Amino acid sequence: MSQSFRPVSAPDNAKADISCMQMEAVHEHITAGFFKVFSELGVTCNGHFNRRILQLNGDLFNHLSYAGVHVDYPVLVGRHCWQALADRIITESPELLFFNTFQKDGIAGWAEQFDRPVIAIVHNPGKFADSEVCMRWARSGRLTVFCLAEHVQKSLLKRVPELEGRVHVHYAYEVLPPGPDEYDADADVLNIVIPGSVNYLNRGFDGLIDTLKETGSALERPVKFSIIAGGPDRKRLEEDISKYGLEKYFELLPLDPLSGRVPHSLYLEALGSCQAIMPLLPASRIDYLKSKVTSGVLAGLGAARPMICPPEVGEAYGFEPINLPTDRPFDISKADLSPATLRDRRQRGLKIREISNKHNREVIERVLADHGLVHKDRVDATAEAEKPRRRWFR
Repeated sequence: MSQSFRPVSAPDNAKADISCMQMEAVHEHITAGFFKVFSELGVTCNGHFNRRILQLNGDLFNHLSYAGVHVDYPVLVGRHCWQALADRIITESPELLFFNTFQKDGIAGWAEQFDRPVIAIVHNPGKFADSEVCMRWARSGRLTVFCLAEHVQKSLLKRVPELEGRVHVHYAYEVLPPGPDEYDADADVLNIVIPGSVNYLNRGFDGLIDTLKETGSALERPVKFSIIAGGPDRKRLEEDISKYGLEKYFELLPLDPLSGRVPHSLYLEALGSCQAIMPLLPASRIDYLKSKVTSGVLAGLGAARPMICPPEVGEAYGFEPINLPTDRPFDISKADLSPATLRDRRQRGLKIREISNKHNREVIERVLADHGLVHKDRVDATAEAEKPRRRWFR
């Protein structure tokens, strides 16, 4: 994996057009997608990520770096730390604040002190709607929201109609660093990545184990499932694999001994070398198709890899999967894994990613123009960018 040097942080007195805050150790890749567009548009940004993110996940921005974007990891424990960050942002004198995420009273209330407009990612419409301070922002007219899928946008607007006209979709962007993105549909062993935390509640690991016990010997092509994350149930998965003699079907990437997470370098390398991705979305998590997003799908879209899942998952997120039966959602023996099908879905995925990146840039550029950070004469008529992505590929 190629790496680019970047400053660990901007100088203490550095000005920035946008000050970005991320407090939770999830979805840094999505924040990076915004950084990429900011950089392309010549908009400067200082990103402040909770030190806990660095401790748990490592430094993603050692692998993804963008001109004009500086990242640091302040300790945010105690009132004095939050005050120090506030003082830093005041010194930066930004035109806008950017938050990933923005759906709880605490961070929304903290943002009020700066008297600046906010652009923010909302992952959970229910939490946003239940937050008194977030709703105050929604009514203020000074908040622009991005969601990561159309169904999340629809759910948020249903709950918070005050945001009408100010909720946009930001589709998964290219998560891989610059460099060769090779794809081998004819590999002797198909490497299928299962992204996201190993959690039996949120992903159907138990269903996958059961179907491999039943049908693993009937697979037409050898497969290897790559587990590229830690999680609360990783030990349980290791025990199940050993208990049922399924070792030949799995590869578990090593964990960092301090954080208990798979390092970013290994995570990105796995996404960039696999033949397919399996989101492993259980039927019980219908919320991931109605009001929330799953990182398993976002990773697949960003890496432009074929995804193996039931058709309703593809319908919700706007892609053409390698279909699995709805009543057998983890039975890999039911999937068409022929080289021709893999190549077809790979090409579709590349096209989706290309159009998604174009959409993301156009919408962000228009939002920044509304706030005076991009000249309006640079912004093309972008009504097409707001069309539901599903219509582009059907």
